[in-house]
Amino acid sequence: MNRFRRDKIRPSSRGFTLVEVIVMVTIVAILGAVVATTMLQQGAEGKAQAAKIGANRIRSAINLYLIDQGLSKPPNDFDLELLTLRSEDGGGRNGPYLNSFDHLFDPWDNRYIIISPGDVNFDYDVVSYGEGGQVGGTGPESDIHE
Repeated sequence: MNRFRRDKIRPSSRGFTLVEVIVMVTIVAILGAVVATTMLQQGAEGKAQAAKIGANRIRSAINLYLIDQGLSKPPNDFDLELLTLRSEDGGGRNGPYLNSFDHLFDPWDNRYIIISPGDVNFDYDVVSYGEGGQVGGTGPESDIHE
């Protein structure tokens, strides 16, 4: 006689319960939120660092321009665009001092400006007003002076 045999399913080989699935989805969602927040903060800090590097690049270009022109500080009406022009186009003697007009803009697409006398440096500062594009602010909207 053929006996109908029933294999018992072990508890360890059964699927997940609904509660276990809900717990796992919740844990993954929380981890995803933490990672996303951290990445956004890193992005803001990266833009601030890029703005600082850009301001230093402009300050170096201005210093080269001043040496070529025999000046000690930029005039009050100094236009940063001069740094991108060749000497025959109205730039400095050995210009251009910056390769691209794009270097005149910070990571938030606001134009760098010059403040003379400077708040950080005695002679002048190259300033980015941060994400907000206005004087003052905190966090990513704070001013960057170089």
